[in-house]
Amino acid sequence: MSEVLIFCLILGDSIEKSFATDIDKRMTVGHLKYLIKKNTEPHYTNISANELELWKVDIPQSKENQEMKIPVGINIKEKLGGEKLASFEIIGNHFAESSINVRIIVQPPATSGKRKTEDSDENRSKKKEYPPESKEGRDSLFVISDERLNIIIEFVEKNRVGLLRSPPSSGKTTLGQTLRDYFIEHNHIGMYINLASIGGKGQVDEKFFEEFWKKEIGYTWTEISDSTKTTYVFIDEIQTIYCNRALYFWGKLKALMSSECNKDIHILLLGMYDPTLANEAIPVKFNDNDTLSLKTLLLTKKEFKFLVENYVQIRVFGGSSMFNIPEAIADAIFCLTNGHPGLCRFILDSLHTRYKNGALTVEMLRYLASSNLTNNVATDSRAFYWIDNWNPTSEEAGFIRNKLLINRDESSFSVNYESNLVAKNFVRTGLFAMDSGQIQFNAPIMRIVLCHRLFTYSGLKLCTTDFDEFLIRSIERMRPSKLSNSLGRGWSENCKTVQTGAKSDSRLFERSWQMEWYHSATSVVPMNTSISADVGPVFGSAGFLDFYVNGEICWGIELIREGDRLKEHAERFEKYGEYAEIPLKKWAIIDFRHHTKQVRELKSNFWYVLYTDNYKQVTIKRQGHKDVLLVLQGDNM
Repeated sequence: MSEVLIFCLILGDSIEKSFATDIDKRMTVGHLKYLIKKNTEPHYTNISANELELWKVDIPQSKENQEMKIPVGINIKEKLGGEKLASFEIIGNHFAESSINVRIIVQPPATSGKRKTEDSDENRSKKKEYPPESKEGRDSLFVISDERLNIIIEFVEKNRVGLLRSPPSSGKTTLGQTLRDYFIEHNHIGMYINLASIGGKGQVDEKFFEEFWKKEIGYTWTEISDSTKTTYVFIDEIQTIYCNRALYFWGKLKALMSSECNKDIHILLLGMYDPTLANEAIPVKFNDNDTLSLKTLLLTKKEFKFLVENYVQIRVFGGSSMFNIPEAIADAIFCLTNGHPGLCRFILDSLHTRYKNGALTVEMLRYLASSNLTNNVATDSRAFYWIDNWNPTSEEAGFIRNKLLINRDESSFSVNYESNLVAKNFVRTGLFAMDSGQIQFNAPIMRIVLCHRLFTYSGLKLCTTDFDEFLIRSIERMRPSKLSNSLGRGWSENCKTVQTGAKSDSRLFERSWQMEWYHSATSVVPMNTSISADVGPVFGSAGFLDFYVNGEICWGIELIREGDRLKEHAERFEKYGEYAEIPLKKWAIIDFRHHTKQVRELKSNFWYVLYTDNYKQVTIKRQGHKDVLLVLQGDNM
């Protein structure tokens, strides 16, 4: 049989769009170009077959990789092992047998495309070609579903002037460029400008400001705002001209927002917010209906899955043939980030740096649960660039500590948003999100980083590799003053006031004990290890294991109070319990209880810590061990 079947793929398409071409082995590559052009009509109507470039590759096809795209900007030779074929070469010399693998990448000439943008004055800001990867702005890994994009487009078309405010590294720039491209492709005037580099004089001097716009996009701000044509403008890093800067810009903007304005101009301002910018006032007032937030930029689970597939494929093509992100790891990343684009990419990069030659799933999970990752995110990710310069007021720190004490990853809480300025600022700056009238942390890793910042110990450390010694010293270093003054308290049946005998709001919440113990435990954690809080979901666990010491140690610690649900907590560590997926070498449940609440029966793996009324002294009871009397030393360290 002289015919051979060759699967071909147009550069930039997903693998599911590959198409089969039958050709005689005795024919040339030039004949194959003709067949491809004919089979893909009207895709290449305006070019001749000999303008197509064909690359010989060998990309396996599977059900799992059908949505994966081969980026337009990829280096086919280096990343895919591609070989450029000349028109005179014989097909049979390259393709002796049929295969379902993609074996031809079709690269059109640089000026071609599925549709061309008119080279007119109105569209100087043409759709761009994007690199395979970029630290700033759009690249080939960008993912957005039609559904999410359409919601944003509807918002832009509905509002003459709108504001998207979100924290750094959340995808504002990428979205602005994408929206510009969308409107250009639909025969509208679309412009994108980034004000980040405008600097000093341009923030004040009108002439300099106008010249900056002219240089960047070919038009001055005045020309754009005075235009009578349908125009869509996306202005990035708008916070650069907040407060009393560029007042002539804001004056024009207010005029465009007026109900009497009949111009068909749509402007979306893209502003970065973080806690260090909380006091930067925007000169124009926006209502809730005029604004978008981080929630708009978060990836859906399906979008994130597509990102992971593309990311892995690029790394494999780049030489890391053993690198992979198992489904359990992908689920853990999504759980940690809540789909925050910048954090998703940062963690994927971190995993590739550490495990480019492959690793066991459990090893990767341990890293995701470690404070090594938390520290890397806090110090190296653009999403947290502000944290080193962040000096929260006592009111702000108290607000966050209080929410950390009583809330876990997925929980939300009520607050009077309109009257609570601290809460309002934190929502504006991206630490918290509003959802159906409730406030919650934007991502679990956001809560973890803040927890580490506000609760961990920074003084002299005492390290030990013995599990029992670690637990004893972690309890000993707790601070009586913090416990006695904690606001995290709940009702107790056994505690009554001296004066009235009525039940008092006395017993500390479980979360209060957890955060104080966490602070103390960070001072005695073994060398080359770290302790992380609430790591259950990272391992795919249905429950939130309170604390996990990583490295080779793999210790798990659960904290409870007043003997609450002892059996339920113990069952979580059993073979089919909620923590079964977490790799633990040793574990313990610490039960902090008032000294009047005696222990009926000592159980294995339980540490019963009986505290006095002033929290200055505790007695530790354990099965098979003598009682240990400790005076808490945390206030003296």
